Amino acid sequence: MEILDTCKRLSEGGSARSSLTSCGGECDSKHRLPVAEEKHAYPCKDTYSFVPPSPPEKWPQRPILLRPSPESGMKIRGVRYSSSMSYLPLPGTGYCNGCTLPINNGLEKPGECLVVDFESDHFIGTAMLRVKNVCDPLNTDNNKAQHGSSSYYFHNRKRTFQGIVRGRFKSPGIPMSECVTGQVFNHPAGHLPPRFIMKGAISIISHLAPQLQARLDGDCPRFMSPLVSTAQSAMSCQRDNNANNDIDGADESIEATMSEPQPSDPSSLLQNLSGTSTTIPPDSDCITTRIKTRKRAFDKLYARRNNTHTFDPNSEYTFEFFQHLLLFDEFALNFVKPIGRHPLHGMLNGQPLKFMAAHQILETSEKGKIVDEEMRWLWSFDLWHESLYKDAKLHE
Repeated sequence: MEILDTCKRLSEGGSARSSLTSCGGECDSKHRLPVAEEKHAYPCKDTYSFVPPSPPEKWPQRPILLRPSPESGMKIRGVRYSSSMSYLPLPGTGYCNGCTLPINNGLEKPGECLVVDFESDHFIGTAMLRVKNVCDPLNTDNNKAQHGSSSYYFHNRKRTFQGIVRGRFKSPGIPMSECVTGQVFNHPAGHLPPRFIMKGAISIISHLAPQLQARLDGDCPRFMSPLVSTAQSAMSCQRDNNANNDIDGADESIEATMSEPQPSDPSSLLQNLSGTSTTIPPDSDCITTRIKTRKRAFDKLYARRNNTHTFDPNSEYTFEFFQHLLLFDEFALNFVKPIGRHPLHGMLNGQPLKFMAAHQILETSEKGKIVDEEMRWLWSFDLWHESLYKDAKLHE
């Protein structure tokens, strides 16, 4: 309780609660935050090490650990409550801006989800992650009684993971069709299941992401798909151009249930396609229909390699991702039969999963064959499980 009380005291006077609504149309202007300054701030000495600096026995949320991907060059500005304008004092909590970040478990009270403000060369924003069955990030007992209640985020939901990123693109002219999200690895895969199981698994994933880039063999396996059409919810709004800094302050709406905007709403990313050959579909009362409409439109954009539609640096974008195939507490993929459940640690060969997005620049030959690639990171976080640690030490 001492850690939590200290964090709350530091946040008093800087807390500003916002309405729990998704961003639509014009955003309210907010206070801005400076970069956190603390004894163990970014970068710590372990920021750029591939393997987590401490063994799983010392991970504050064992058996999993979240950290910024060392190769991304991403800077963590600070960790705070969603309702607070003050960064938390991480020393003594087991967390560090450079090598260990907190994950929410869905039991948090309103305004007490922990969010991470970050910055890369091409994007600056805020991330919030929820993982089902992970332990309380601050080791308090406040929320255990809520586990079976409707206030529990994962209550009556199949999903086991939610990730939200909200922020802006720093560089002008980044094409929407060239931004991707998914999994990329720096070493060959480990022991893969039989080919028929892998084929079935890829078929299921491809059904959810038709423009999937899947490569299992070689030195750098990957599963990637277009950013805008992969997100479960996506929206934008105009930023306050008179603000002095780059990170928006207290805003609880990042915790709220996201709702895909109507195609006619100014916050819909489909509005970026207006005035082109793409026909903006009519509005629908069905959220699933609105999501599928956006996904189909941007999948077509990606397939045509149409780079005329770009992200606006003067807008703030929100992307929500969630999935139900990965069981983090068991660290296994949970497909329907006949594929079934399969442990991940043997397949990953000591490599973490990623929560990432990147601007993928491809160089192709005259025949359309990819001959070179450059990945410019927008954001990238590594999700480790203790079962990966032993194999990861072998790659050092």
